[in-house]
Amino acid sequence: MQTGFHNNREKTEVEAKFICPDGLGLNDFLVAIGTMNLKYTRENPCFQTDSYLDTSDYTLLKSDAALRIRQRGESYVGAYKSCVKQLDTIFERKELEWTLSNEETKLWTEEKKPTIPPIVLEKLHLLGQELRKVLVVETQRYTATVIGNDGFKAALSLDDVIFRGHKGQKTYREIEVELLSGQFEQLKQFTSSLQNQLKLQPAIDSKYKKGMILVGKYGTKISPQHGSQ
Repeated sequence: MQTGFHNNREKTEVEAKFICPDGLGLNDFLVAIGTMNLKYTRENPCFQTDSYLDTSDYTLLKSDAALRIRQRGESYVGAYKSCVKQLDTIFERKELEWTLSNEETKLWTEEKKPTIPPIVLEKLHLLGQELRKVLVVETQRYTATVIGNDGFKAALSLDDVIFRGHKGQKTYREIEVELLSGQFEQLKQFTSSLQNQLKLQPAIDSKYKKGMILVGKYGTKISPQHGSQ
Protein backbone atom coordinates (compact mmCIF):
# COMPACT_ATOMS: atom_id res chain seq x y z
CA MET A 1 0.00 0.00 0.00
CA GLN A 2 2.98 2.32 0.47
CA THR A 3 4.84 1.39 -2.71
CA GLY A 4 6.62 4.37 -4.24
CA PHE A 5 6.77 6.33 -0.98
CA HIS A 6 9.47 6.28 1.65
CA ASN A 7 9.99 7.21 5.28
CA ASN A 8 6.33 6.78 6.20
CA ARG A 9 5.93 7.19 9.96
CA GLU A 10 2.67 6.51 11.79
CA LYS A 11 2.16 7.36 15.44
CA THR A 12 -0.33 8.52 18.03
CA GLU A 13 0.33 12.09 19.16
CA VAL A 14 -0.73 13.16 22.66
CA GLU A 15 -0.38 16.86 23.43
CA ALA A 16 -1.86 19.74 25.39
CA LYS A 17 -2.38 23.15 23.82
CA PHE A 18 -2.76 26.60 25.37
CA ILE A 19 -3.12 30.15 24.07
CA CYS A 20 0.09 32.03 24.90
CA PRO A 21 -0.42 35.62 26.13
CA ASP A 22 1.71 38.28 24.44
CA GLY A 23 3.59 39.02 27.66
CA LEU A 24 4.97 35.50 28.10
CA GLY A 25 8.16 34.12 26.56
CA LEU A 26 9.85 30.74 26.75
CA ASN A 27 11.90 31.88 29.77
CA ASP A 28 8.71 32.35 31.79
CA PHE A 29 7.77 28.74 31.14
CA LEU A 30 11.25 27.53 32.05
CA VAL A 31 11.06 29.39 35.36
CA ALA A 32 7.73 27.68 36.07
CA ILE A 33 9.21 24.30 35.15
CA GLY A 34 12.07 24.95 37.57
CA THR A 35 9.57 24.97 40.47
CA MET A 36 8.35 21.43 39.64
CA ASN A 37 11.50 19.37 40.30
CA LEU A 38 11.93 18.80 36.57
CA LYS A 39 14.92 19.28 34.30
CA TYR A 40 14.84 20.89 30.88
CA THR A 41 17.07 21.39 27.87
CA ARG A 42 16.53 24.37 25.62
CA GLU A 43 16.57 23.41 21.93
CA ASN A 44 17.54 25.56 18.94
CA PRO A 45 14.70 27.75 17.64
CA CYS A 46 13.41 26.93 14.16
CA PHE A 47 11.23 28.48 11.46
CA GLN A 48 8.72 26.40 9.52
CA THR A 49 6.03 26.98 6.91
CA ASP A 50 2.96 24.74 6.76
CA SER A 51 0.70 24.64 3.69
CA TYR A 52 -2.69 23.08 4.50
CA LEU A 53 -4.68 21.32 1.80
CA ASP A 54 -8.41 20.68 1.57
CA THR A 55 -11.22 20.29 -0.98
CA SER A 56 -13.62 23.00 -2.14
CA ASP A 57 -16.15 21.52 0.31
CA TYR A 58 -13.63 21.53 3.19
CA THR A 59 -13.92 17.78 3.61
CA LEU A 60 -10.97 17.53 6.02
CA LEU A 61 -11.94 20.56 8.09
CA LYS A 62 -15.45 19.22 8.67
CA SER A 63 -14.10 15.83 9.75
CA ASP A 64 -11.62 17.37 12.24
CA ALA A 65 -8.66 16.20 10.19
CA ALA A 66 -5.76 18.07 8.58
CA LEU A 67 -3.36 17.52 5.69
CA ARG A 68 -0.26 19.66 5.41
CA ILE A 69 3.13 19.94 3.77
CA ARG A 70 5.78 21.44 6.06
CA GLN A 71 8.94 23.16 4.91
CA ARG A 72 11.76 23.45 7.41
CA GLY A 73 14.98 24.54 5.76
CA GLU A 74 15.48 22.35 2.69
CA SER A 75 13.26 19.57 4.05
CA TYR A 76 9.64 18.98 3.01
CA VAL A 77 7.47 16.63 5.08
CA GLY A 78 3.82 15.77 4.54
CA ALA A 79 1.48 14.90 7.42
CA TYR A 80 -2.08 13.69 7.81
CA LYS A 81 -3.67 14.12 11.25
CA SER A 82 -7.03 12.95 12.54
CA CYS A 83 -8.46 13.54 16.00
CA VAL A 84 -9.10 10.43 18.09
CA LYS A 85 -10.32 12.12 21.26
CA GLN A 86 -9.99 15.26 23.34
CA LEU A 87 -10.00 15.49 27.14
CA ASP A 88 -10.01 19.07 28.42
CA THR A 89 -6.77 20.62 27.09
CA ILE A 90 -5.22 17.33 25.90
CA PHE A 91 -5.66 16.06 22.35
CA GLU A 92 -4.96 12.55 21.08
CA ARG A 93 -4.41 12.36 17.32
CA LYS A 94 -3.37 9.76 14.80
CA GLU A 95 -0.57 11.11 12.64
CA LEU A 96 1.01 9.74 9.48
CA GLU A 97 4.08 11.55 8.11
CA TRP A 98 6.09 11.05 4.95
CA THR A 99 9.20 12.76 3.57
CA LEU A 100 8.94 14.18 0.06
CA SER A 101 11.52 12.85 -2.38
CA ASN A 102 13.54 15.23 -4.57
CA GLU A 103 11.08 14.70 -7.43
CA GLU A 104 8.05 15.25 -5.18
CA THR A 105 9.64 18.38 -3.69
CA LYS A 106 10.27 19.81 -7.16
CA LEU A 107 6.67 19.11 -8.21
CA TRP A 108 5.38 20.80 -5.06
CA THR A 109 7.63 23.86 -5.12
CA GLU A 110 7.39 24.52 -8.87
CA GLU A 111 3.80 23.49 -9.67
CA LYS A 112 2.17 23.38 -6.20
CA LYS A 113 1.03 19.82 -6.89
CA PRO A 114 1.19 17.56 -3.83
CA THR A 115 1.91 13.84 -4.12
CA ILE A 116 -0.09 12.05 -1.44
CA PRO A 117 0.68 8.42 -0.44
CA PRO A 118 -2.07 5.90 -1.22
CA ILE A 119 -2.35 5.00 2.48
CA VAL A 120 -3.36 8.62 3.18
CA LEU A 121 -5.64 8.99 0.16
CA GLU A 122 -7.63 6.01 1.45
CA LYS A 123 -8.38 7.94 4.65
CA LEU A 124 -9.47 11.21 2.99
CA HIS A 125 -12.79 10.18 1.39
CA LEU A 126 -12.41 12.85 -1.29
CA LEU A 127 -15.32 11.63 -3.44
CA GLY A 128 -13.49 12.70 -6.59
CA GLN A 129 -12.71 16.21 -5.34
CA GLU A 130 -9.30 17.76 -5.85
CA LEU A 131 -7.07 19.05 -3.08
CA ARG A 132 -6.03 22.71 -3.05
CA LYS A 133 -4.00 24.94 -0.76
CA VAL A 134 -6.37 26.76 1.62
CA LEU A 135 -4.11 28.06 4.41
CA VAL A 136 -0.45 28.91 5.04
CA VAL A 137 0.92 28.94 8.58
CA GLU A 138 4.34 30.48 9.25
CA THR A 139 5.74 29.56 12.66
CA GLN A 140 8.77 30.66 14.65
CA ARG A 141 9.10 27.84 17.19
CA TYR A 142 10.97 27.98 20.51
CA THR A 143 11.30 24.56 22.18
CA ALA A 144 12.55 22.95 25.36
CA THR A 145 12.68 19.25 26.24
CA VAL A 146 11.33 18.59 29.75
CA ILE A 147 12.56 15.53 31.67
CA GLY A 148 11.39 14.05 34.98
CA ASN A 149 12.92 11.39 37.23
CA ASP A 150 10.04 8.96 36.70
CA GLY A 151 10.25 8.37 32.93
CA PHE A 152 8.32 11.50 31.99
CA LYS A 153 9.58 13.37 28.94
CA ALA A 154 7.82 16.09 26.95
CA ALA A 155 8.53 18.69 24.29
CA LEU A 156 7.29 22.18 25.18
CA SER A 157 7.02 24.53 22.20
CA LEU A 158 6.12 28.20 22.09
CA ASP A 159 4.88 29.07 18.60
CA ASP A 160 4.74 32.61 17.22
CA VAL A 161 2.38 32.13 14.28
CA ILE A 162 1.24 34.07 11.23
CA PHE A 163 -1.86 32.67 9.51
CA ARG A 164 -2.24 33.60 5.82
CA GLY A 165 -5.54 32.81 4.12
CA HIS A 166 -8.55 33.97 2.14
CA LYS A 167 -9.28 36.87 4.53
CA GLY A 168 -5.71 38.16 4.86
CA GLN A 169 -3.36 37.43 7.76
CA LYS A 170 -3.51 37.22 11.55
CA THR A 171 -0.93 36.60 14.27
CA TYR A 172 -1.39 34.02 17.00
CA ARG A 173 0.66 32.56 19.86
CA GLU A 174 0.32 29.06 21.23
CA ILE A 175 1.98 26.67 23.66
CA GLU A 176 2.10 22.96 22.81
CA VAL A 177 3.26 20.25 25.21
CA GLU A 178 3.71 16.88 23.50
CA LEU A 179 4.19 13.70 25.53
CA LEU A 180 7.36 11.94 24.33
CA SER A 181 7.48 9.21 26.98
CA GLY A 182 5.72 8.45 30.23
CA GLN A 183 2.08 8.31 31.26
CA PHE A 184 -0.97 10.36 30.33
CA GLU A 185 -1.49 11.34 33.99
CA GLN A 186 2.05 12.74 34.15
CA LEU A 187 1.34 14.98 31.18
CA LYS A 188 -1.96 16.05 32.72
CA GLN A 189 -0.30 16.90 36.05
CA PHE A 190 2.50 18.84 34.36
CA THR A 191 0.24 20.87 32.07
CA SER A 192 -2.25 21.57 34.87
CA SER A 193 0.57 23.01 36.95
CA LEU A 194 1.71 25.20 34.03
CA GLN A 195 -1.85 26.34 33.43
CA ASN A 196 -2.38 27.28 37.08
CA GLN A 197 0.96 29.05 37.52
CA LEU A 198 0.77 31.10 34.32
CA LYS A 199 -3.03 31.51 34.10
CA LEU A 200 -3.23 29.95 30.63
CA GLN A 201 -6.36 29.55 28.54
CA PRO A 202 -6.89 26.24 26.72
CA ALA A 203 -6.55 26.21 22.93
CA ILE A 204 -9.56 24.12 21.98
CA ASP A 205 -8.94 24.05 18.20
CA SER A 206 -6.20 22.62 16.02
CA LYS A 207 -3.96 25.14 14.26
CA TYR A 208 -5.69 24.32 10.99
CA LYS A 209 -9.15 25.01 12.37
CA LYS A 210 -7.97 28.12 14.25
CA GLY A 211 -6.38 29.52 11.10
CA MET A 212 -9.50 28.84 9.05
CA ILE A 213 -11.63 30.59 11.68
CA LEU A 214 -9.36 33.66 11.61
CA VAL A 215 -8.44 34.03 7.94
CA GLY A 216 -10.14 31.22 5.99
CA LYS A 217 -13.71 30.67 4.86
CA TYR A 218 -14.66 28.54 7.85
CA GLY A 219 -17.86 29.76 9.49
CA THR A 220 -18.91 31.90 6.53
CA LYS A 221 -19.03 29.77 3.42
CA ILE A 222 -18.74 26.01 3.83
CA SER A 223 -20.88 23.98 1.46
CA PRO A 224 -23.14 21.56 3.40
CA GLN A 225 -23.99 19.31 0.48
CA HIS A 226 -21.73 16.37 1.34
CA GLY A 227 -21.97 16.55 5.15
CA SER A 228 -19.16 15.52 7.48
CA GLN A 229 -16.80 12.83 6.37
